[in-house]
Amino acid sequence: MKAHIVLAHPEAMSFNAHLSGTSERVLAAAGWQTTLSDLYAMDFDPREGPHHYRSRKDAEVFHAQTEQRFNAENETTPADVNSEVQRLLDCDLLVVHFPLWWFGMPAILKGWIDRVFVYGRMYRSTVRYDTGICSDKKMIACVTTGASEESCSYNGREGDTRLHLWPILFPFRYLGFDVFEPEIFHGVGGVAFIEGHDSGSSTLDTYSKRWAAVLETLSSRPLVQYNRDDDFDETKRLVSGAPVYSPFVRHMPDGIAD
Repeated sequence: MKAHIVLAHPEAMSFNAHLSGTSERVLAAAGWQTTLSDLYAMDFDPREGPHHYRSRKDAEVFHAQTEQRFNAENETTPADVNSEVQRLLDCDLLVVHFPLWWFGMPAILKGWIDRVFVYGRMYRSTVRYDTGICSDKKMIACVTTGASEESCSYNGREGDTRLHLWPILFPFRYLGFDVFEPEIFHGVGGVAFIEGHDSGSSTLDTYSKRWAAVLETLSSRPLVQYNRDDDFDETKRLVSGAPVYSPFVRHMPDGIAD
């Protein structure tokens, strides 16, 4: 079994980096072969653009999907992207570590998705969702927030973190991954941690043990529920009677899922 770990944090001594190290250690102890993409350490360029392509379908106007597919078909995908694509294709489990910054993922991780989820190689109109190229693989996100659990709850000041994560995780579903419920660690980076208070250190130790336990029990972890392909009609609209799992895909424009 192969697990690929992606880390998106600029500080090598960060708690996110510590958790990625826990992922390597715990998975290796369980018999997994692990690989790591530390995006900042790699200086991964998140900016998709013409500067990445020596060979172009259209040298006058840059269109990302056109050039991605053209280069995929001609086996000229940029080397940094090609190696990341291969790691995704080789792995059985993908683990992604990142902090929630301004209610979204760090720009380097978004750019990794923009460039690595290559049109023509990782997905096409007939190869996505239920029939995605990664449909036999699992994925889990390990996420930290600076705000408290109370503030990040469904009735909290900063909004429900799980809803913020829905559009972040959906690209992995788009490729066919089965997406485990994410593990979220709140309050990381607050005053107690920055100033080295004992309460902060104690919480981080608790979080580390919790993450190790998550990895050790992945097989029993619930998956994020998404609508299946046959829940939609020929216009790509949700059919009557299909289940609703999220406010993002629902039957009525003003309807909110429980």
